[in-house]
Amino acid sequence: MTKLHWREQADNVILNPGDIVIDIVPKQVGVLVKIERRISIEDDDIYFWHVNWTANDLDVTVAPNPIWMEETSLKLSIIVGFYDLYTP
Repeated sequence: MTKLHWREQADNVILNPGDIVIDIVPKQVGVLVKIERRISIEDDDIYFWHVNWTANDLDVTVAPNPIWMEETSLKLSIIVGFYDLYTP
């Protein structure tokens, strides 16, 4: 698949606060809390999601996933199957 194809698919993934993502390897659960727009002079504006993660033992302090995740990277990770997305 081409890079453009992946980007087109990412545009079809709609994320909202309250959505749940599950990292399929360590089985961590993350809840999308809020989105933040960051202005970039070089590129288009970039959007980041604040994600509250839990680890297998439900201790957020040991969760290895980042708290802030860039939106397009998150969407691509969902498309390729690194994360499962659940929309309530």
